[in-house]
Amino acid sequence: MAEGAADLCICVLFYGADDYCSYLARRVLNAPMRELAARNNIEFRFGFNAVGPQTREFVTQQIAEHFHRATVIDCAVNIFKYPLMRRLFHDSALTTPAIMWFDDNSYISPDTDVDRWLNRIFKHLDGCALLGSVYTQGLIGNQAAWIKSQPWYGGKQPAPYVKYVADGWFVMRASYITEFNWPPPCIAQYGGDVMLGELCRQQNLSFCHFRDNVLISANSSGVEGVYRRRGFDAAPVGFDY
Repeated sequence: MAEGAADLCICVLFYGADDYCSYLARRVLNAPMRELAARNNIEFRFGFNAVGPQTREFVTQQIAEHFHRATVIDCAVNIFKYPLMRRLFHDSALTTPAIMWFDDNSYISPDTDVDRWLNRIFKHLDGCALLGSVYTQGLIGNQAAWIKSQPWYGGKQPAPYVKYVADGWFVMRASYITEFNWPPPCIAQYGGDVMLGELCRQQNLSFCHFRDNVLISANSSGVEGVYRRRGFDAAPVGFDY
């Protein structure tokens, strides 16, 4: 990675007002994240979605002690995940080559060798547009029609199943976020990761499976994917198009 200018922008979304949300904030801003914050070539952007006083106090303290140059977007009410993601990506111009995203229930393994981890991420990103934990999801409702209505639709018939990178944690080339104005304003809470996978297929952009040293959407025991859904629940984007 280059010396001087920032090479990576790390975005973290904090949500919710109960004690569990405060615990998640402490877990995601752990020792490896603080080690990353000590570097001059990493930018941090934090988003608050209706956070409680304990979370706010802890993150504010962490900014004062470790994340000194972090940008904060503070929403007193829950504006939902993707609108806040959009603000974190676009309220200020992206100047780094890559973006790394964390939901607050994802975190770096505490025993991570940060130098080796970052080097492996950037090595993988040399050959793809997006990396993270890859899954397959079937389209439902009117999602195929929604895909065809999007400005990034490339003319390929939407397939019944979409290969995608889970949105609890991912890394993406910032140039594609800017080029495709991602995420679009119409996505509120669910399904954006699936549609980003379809965008990549339509635009012939490759992505790769990488999840080393990251626990994604993990519960309090560190078990991935077994987490309680918090807040707003709705059908995924495009279902009722």
